[in-house]
Amino acid sequence: MATLITVEQLLARPGFDGVDEATAEAVLEDVSALVSLIAAPVELTAATLPSAVVPVIVSMARRGLSNPRGLSGEQLGDYGWQAGGQTSSGVYATRHEERIIRRAVGRLGASNATLNSDLPLPPERAGGGGFENEFLNSL
Repeated sequence: MATLITVEQLLARPGFDGVDEATAEAVLEDVSALVSLIAAPVELTAATLPSAVVPVIVSMARRGLSNPRGLSGEQLGDYGWQAGGQTSSGVYATRHEERIIRRAVGRLGASNATLNSDLPLPPERAGGGGFENEFLNSL
């Protein structure tokens, strides 16, 4: 699969110094596949990618490159740290990132639903002589 942004575009952003280009390419392929899945049925390409989705791709790739195992804490003797507030780890999109992608491609979540009922219609709605038939007969 072709990536939605190039490795050069990714590495031009701050914080990607010393990143291996082959690794960045693999992560960008994974991120591009996930972003395309979130945007479906809209098909995204590098040419049709909304500019609002680029920072989301960069953020997802940054997580995939800097913390590929999705660690949220570490303890080394007396030293420890813990990250909080992030609901997603690795290359997976957060709820907010998914919302940005869907909004950028025009998928706001509204859709049609066809509802079926197994209940029978009441006699007046089933053509059994309700108000409509009385009105028509009076003409």
